[in-house]
Amino acid sequence: MNSINKIFSLCFAISCFALAYLFYNSSNIPEGMFEDPKTGKPMLLGKVSIDELKQEPFKGWYYNEFDSYELDNELLEAIYEPNQFNYELFLGTWCGDSRREVPRLEKIFIELGIDFNQLTIITVDRDKVSPDNEQEGKDIRYVPTLIVRNNDVEVGRIVESPSSESATLESDLFEISLGIPPTPNYSEN
Repeated sequence: MNSINKIFSLCFAISCFALAYLFYNSSNIPEGMFEDPKTGKPMLLGKVSIDELKQEPFKGWYYNEFDSYELDNELLEAIYEPNQFNYELFLGTWCGDSRREVPRLEKIFIELGIDFNQLTIITVDRDKVSPDNEQEGKDIRYVPTLIVRNNDVEVGRIVESPSSESATLESDLFEISLGIPPTPNYSEN
């Protein structure tokens, strides 16, 4: 009887250890997301769709900004053939500037009738690196960074926020469409 008690005790101890290990090491990070090493919160990395930004745990900040942003329709109407361009957007789901500007950009793109097949969205970590290194050679210093191309040639970019205190995303996109790209915020000029 004594050996049965020992075996039972050993099995019980192993079971308790296994449950404790699973409980303490379980992650609150949803499948397909990564843990932000700075905050422990979920973040996306790599190419994503706009819909992935609208899921939990991001949808609260996403929809708050999207719903509250008021478009400058006059400027948007002045942008000639916005579908002539291709757009590449680098952002961090951990970044306050990305959380503010990306939902606004989507609202602008919807109003402009931009085909979302012409938009590539790449999420990066805090070092501005994506798993497949899409950032290489693109001078991604800050996020969000929207790169606008015509025939595979960069014609302008918006970095972090509109280019000046008096500028808007709409005015920067309008200038880019005219071939007068605004100077990015990080520029030393």
